[in-house]
Amino acid sequence: MHDDRLYDEKELEKSWLISYSDLFTLLFVIVVIIAAAHAAKIKVQMDEVERQQASLKQVHESLDLLNLQKLELEREIHQLEARREALAAAVEGKSAEESPPRPDATSAAADAAKRDMERIRTQLASALRGKQVDFTETGDGLRVRLPETSLFGRGSAELRDEGRQMVDVVAQVLRHYSYRVRIESCTDDLPVASSPYRSDWELSSARALAVMRELVETHDLPASRFSVAGWDELAAQVDTTDTGNGSRNRGVDLLILAEKE
Repeated sequence: MHDDRLYDEKELEKSWLISYSDLFTLLFVIVVIIAAAHAAKIKVQMDEVERQQASLKQVHESLDLLNLQKLELEREIHQLEARREALAAAVEGKSAEESPPRPDATSAAADAAKRDMERIRTQLASALRGKQVDFTETGDGLRVRLPETSLFGRGSAELRDEGRQMVDVVAQVLRHYSYRVRIESCTDDLPVASSPYRSDWELSSARALAVMRELVETHDLPASRFSVAGWDELAAQVDTTDTGNGSRNRGVDLLILAEKE
């Protein structure tokens, strides 16, 4: 009887070890199942990525094909436009031969420029009445001489207030036209005792630039319309040994050219 009880106790001790090993086995099986499921999920995701990459590759190939077709169409359009222009030129040439001769375009442009110069002269003469402004018609256009006494101090290239007002009037008139303007500053052959400029040529150039800057920077006229030139005593129009003639050589000329920008 005692031996049977001892045997049962040993068997009981072995039974809990068997249950513990069964638990580990079950956990291992669960881990394997989870890993297999995760691997299957990863495979599905990788297959989806590959499918999307294949689709994207097809899209790029389609875009490349569309771009090639676009370039081909553009080339054909350019060819058709060139043929159309050639045909239009041929038709226009034939019409010109059959129709009576038209007025010369250059002559018409010259007449229009002459009318504009008259308008500019009238507008400036009215706005600058009493300012001793001289107007001269030349083969290049209209020359407008602004007197030195109104624009600058003796030996200076800084515009006076009265000079700025005169340039303002000129800017308001020129704003309505697109003709090119050459700004020329002239000095006389009388020396200036006190001046920061070493020569009359430097002084006249600085004055022409000052007027141009006022027109461009203050009044926003396009700089491409203007050119400047400075003349020294060698370009004096009259002999200034007679002091009464000196003012005729001093000033700034705006030569409004009969040439549009």
